[in-house]
Amino acid sequence: MKTNIYIDGFNLYYGCLRGTPHKWLDIFKLFNDHVLPSSQPEHGANDVFVKYFTAQIIDKAAKSSTSVQDQIAYHRALSFTYPLHRLEIIKGYYSLITTSAYQLDPINPKRFPKDCQRVNIWKLEEKQTDVNIAVESLFDVMTDPELQQVVFVTNDTDIAPVMAKIKSLQKVQIGLVIPTNQQARSTNQDLAKHADWVRDCIQDYELAAAQLPRIIKGGRTPAVKPVSWFGQPQILEQIIQLLLPVCEYKPSKCWRWLEHDLPQRADLPPLPSAPIHHLASKEDAMLVLAYAKRFVEFMENKQ
Repeated sequence: MKTNIYIDGFNLYYGCLRGTPHKWLDIFKLFNDHVLPSSQPEHGANDVFVKYFTAQIIDKAAKSSTSVQDQIAYHRALSFTYPLHRLEIIKGYYSLITTSAYQLDPINPKRFPKDCQRVNIWKLEEKQTDVNIAVESLFDVMTDPELQQVVFVTNDTDIAPVMAKIKSLQKVQIGLVIPTNQQARSTNQDLAKHADWVRDCIQDYELAAAQLPRIIKGGRTPAVKPVSWFGQPQILEQIIQLLLPVCEYKPSKCWRWLEHDLPQRADLPPLPSAPIHHLASKEDAMLVLAYAKRFVEFMENKQ
């Protein structure tokens, strides 16, 4: 079944990825290998094309000093991994302006806005994503006679009109995936009423199973997963700093240690796979740190 998937990157990030170790996400693999087969097992294999809608982070509004470069690295990783006929990144932009808004009364939060004080604020808005999704999806349905299904990955009610228009054409099946990692108490009916099938969440284990390799070659320089995108970046930094003196101060050798299976130790709980796969939780990352300390002790005793 030829299927086009339209992903609202903003919705996906805030619904499933923010604050998780899963941001280095292989979005094509997630939907092709996990979400679609479990949502439509009767259809078997799909001929999938993903359109990923996002916007470049504005440095002035970024929460981290590395946010802009981290996002660029991620987009490069996706582009290096998939050709344009499988995955396309379509960018809108962020608007950052000063404006005024009603301030919530800290003493009486139920006071109506008209009775509250106005204050100056920064207003950050993502622009064009909804319009781009609507234009791209409607154009594809109208111009691709082989297209059999469109899937919207969003919880934004602004997409409802284009879903309704596509449904009225009776040319393709419509799927809806709500990008949240917790099952919704009630599905967004403004969107669901236009869909032939609905998936109301994406599971954490599916996100974990659809991660890109840490390094992806392409162009002049490879795309590398940011350290801050691991589950426990501070402990990871501690591990790397600990390993550097016994790894000839070469970060690549530290990463090599992290990416290979280690011999089990009688005095520590087992690591069933390479240390790099055990950095999501604090407990697991601390175990990796313990293995790193033992390795450093061993190497220092050899000298």
